[in-house]
Formats: sequence, C-alpha cells, structure tokens
Amino acid sequence: MTACVIYARVSTKEQAEEGYSIPAQLKALETFCATEQLRIAETFVETESAGRTGRKAFGQMLAYLSEHPEVRTVVAHKQDRLYRNFADKGMLEDALGIRTRYVVGDLGDGPEGELVRDVNLAVSKWYLRNLSQEVAKGMQEKAEQGGWPFRAPVGYLNDRNTRRLIVDPDMAPLVVYAFERYATGLVSLQQLADELTGRGMRSRDGHRMHLTPLSGMLANPIYTGVVRYKGMSYPGTHEPLVSVALFERVQAQRDPNRIRNRGRRHVYALRDYMTCDVCGCKVTAQRQKGHVYYHCTHGKGKDACDQRRYTREEELVGQVEEVLSRIAISPAVVEALVEAARERDGKHSGEADQERARLMRQADGVRARQGALLDKLLDGTITDDAYRSKDAQLQEELGTFELRLSRLDAAPSETFTQVEKLASVAAGAWVSFAEGSDELRREVLATVLSNLTVRDGRIASYQYKDPFGVLEMDSSGAFGHSWWALEDLNL
Repeated sequence: MTACVIYARVSTKEQAEEGYSIPAQLKALETFCATEQLRIAETFVETESAGRTGRKAFGQMLAYLSEHPEVRTVVAHKQDRLYRNFADKGMLEDALGIRTRYVVGDLGDGPEGELVRDVNLAVSKWYLRNLSQEVAKGMQEKAEQGGWPFRAPVGYLNDRNTRRLIVDPDMAPLVVYAFERYATGLVSLQQLADELTGRGMRSRDGHRMHLTPLSGMLANPIYTGVVRYKGMSYPGTHEPLVSVALFERVQAQRDPNRIRNRGRRHVYALRDYMTCDVCGCKVTAQRQKGHVYYHCTHGKGKDACDQRRYTREEELVGQVEEVLSRIAISPAVVEALVEAARERDGKHSGEADQERARLMRQADGVRARQGALLDKLLDGTITDDAYRSKDAQLQEELGTFELRLSRLDAAPSETFTQVEKLASVAAGAWVSFAEGSDELRREVLATVLSNLTVRDGRIASYQYKDPFGVLEMDSSGAFGHSWWALEDLNL
C-alpha cells in the first residue's frame, strides 16, 4: 500500500459547522484512503485559515515529508482545505514533489489536473478584483451626485424607493445631542458614550455606542450634509443634522493634543499591548522632556536581553497605523463583499428550503408517534414506566429536529450583514487609531490586534484578532486571502 499523510483543517469559528468539522473530515479521509489503498503514515490537524503562508501544522507536515522521502502523497478533504495560495502549493508540490489527493474534487496528475488546481487558486482573486472595479464605478458616480453609497449611518435611514438618506426620527435627535454635548468640552468620549446609551442610542446593529463607532460618528461630515468618498467631498442631497460651525467645534475638542476630554492623565496609547521580541518581557512607556518613549522592562534581567533602545511613541504609532491600514479596505470592496455574500445566500436558499421541509416532516412524525404512545397509555396497553421511557426518547429526538430548524432559520440571512459589519469595523479602526485619543487607540488595539512585539524600535510581529485577518491586503492592494476565505468565518 502507498504511504500517505492526511491533513484536516478548519478555522476556529468553523469547527462546529456540520460537514466541515475535524472529526467529519478525518472520517471521510480515512474512508477515502481505505478505498484507494493508501496507508496513513501520519495525521496533521490545523485550525488556521489557509489564505496565507505560515500555518503551524502545515509547516510540521512539510518538515515530516522532508524527513520521510518514502511518503510522497498528501490527502485532504478538498483543495481549499489544504491550501489557498500559490506559495504553499509550490512548497508542497513543486519543491517536495508531493502528489495531492482529495476526497472531493480529486484531480489527475497530468497537465489538465495541474491547470484546474491553478485555476481554482487564481479565480477567486480575479473575481473579487473584477467585481470591485465594477462596483467602484457605480459608487463613485453616486457620490459625485450627492448620494450616500453605503449603509445609512446612525441618525439616517436608507429610503429604498428614492435610494437616498432620510432622517431617522428616533436616532437623529440623539445624534444632535451627541455633537452639542461633546462640543462643550465637559465630557470625555467614554462619558458621552455612557450618556447616549442611557438615552437609548444604539448602533445600526442594535448595540450600545462604544468608543470606536462614536468617535467615527463625531468625525463624519455626513451630518453636515457633505458626502466624503475616497478623499473627496461632495454636496449631499440629504438633510443635514448639524451645522458646519458645530461640527468644527467638535473636531477641535477631538484634537488628541488637547487636555480636555482625555479622562485620566498618564494614559499611554501602546503600553500593555507590546512585548519585547527578544526576551518576551513587557514594553513599558515613560515621559521625558515632553515626549513619550517605549523600552523593554528587562523583567528577566539585562543579561537575557540586548535591547537598550528607547523608541519615540510617534515612531511606533506610525507603524501601528500602517498595520491597521492593511485591513482598511475601500468602500468599493466592502460593497463587493456584501454583494457576493448576498449571491451566496441566494444560491443556498433553495437547499435550505428543502432541508427545512425535511426536518419539519421528521418533527411532525415524532409528534405523531408521541400521540400514538399517549393513546396506548390511556388504553392500558403499556405501563407508566414504559411510557415515560419511550416518551423521553421521542422528546429528545424532537428537540434535536427543533434545534436544527432554529439554526437553519437563523443562519441564511445573516451572512452579508456580518460581512458588512466586519469590513466597516476594520476600516474604522484605522481612522480611529490615527485620529483618536490615547484611550481610543487603546480600545482599537484591544479589539483588532494582539501579540505585538518590538525589536530595535520596530514592530517585529503581530496578529490580527479573528476575524479581521481575512481582510488583510498585501503591498499591491490585493487580498492576502481570497474572497472564499470568508467561508472560514462561518458567517
């Protein structure tokens, strides 16, 4: 029998999804190997996205294959379970000469099979770029005509008939209050958020107003009747909620160099969120001669670390801004993602309807059996103990069907709204960090980034918190992940 290794992968949010779980993949892989006369030499399990290189278990598998030349076959459930970029494909197939087999979509070894594999990797990037270009044209035209090409901000509603913004009678007065209150300089952003929550203000998704969306609202000229799109401003066709003079007073209060609205003193934007890349100790901050400097605490002793440099806060803030800018995708791409998600939901709606009908029939069958069982009890055909035992079993079956029905009813319509929310928060994080106070910058770091390390005054490594990493773009402006990597979010 030919020796092989099997590789199963899910993202952390996908593990509970039926049909994609690790146990389900492993079972299918083992069955496939038995049918194809393949002997499993090793098993590798991954819980990371395959859009970028650097996965831990994938790297372990490469090392294993390098050390075991007798194993030249890797089996995965589908191609997108194994890799979603050409770099990983090159390391596995080209550098090591590995043959890949798949439970679903298994391909031949000839030129035709190789072509199909390459097309599968390239098509998603092409699709998204082409779609975003077409959407961008329409959005640019709408903005130039004074329309708002996005979801209505808090205080407005989207009029589906006129395709224009109209005033939200419930939220608009609270938006005006927010501007007037903050312009006084008597409250911090956190205090204002608490006040607005107490007055009943909610985000468009029904959540309380946190610092990031509130700061973005106060910086948005849409409320003065101006549409800002791709760095340009256009006169809007909607009704303004605040005057230009009030808006400018609010911007003056938002100036991070002001003492007002900061809350407590000696709040350092980056402290507590960075560690030394050499020794792993915390990087702390201190103020000297009017400037903030960061340096390693040398908690393990100076002999354990050679980092002696003191780095100005401005240098590190600029580097963090650059990291955040990689997930600040343009409005055109946001719209492209949302539209693609809508199409995906539409394609699955027919299958969902069939599954719903099947589950309802099964649930009705269990209820009918419960009724018949009760009749037997009343007729004296069965004992009380027998009735209770069988009824408990039927009730458990019924609960399973009802739970699956509730999940089926809740899931399909949520994909595109979650994609829109994810992209909007990611884009707002960059702006909030670049323009916000130290407190707001700390909130952005806590929400979006983790594991920031510093070496020689430079950010050496970082990670985006789930699920923001799927929106990362490379230096050319292309997504590091394909659009289909969003399926890993289980949206």
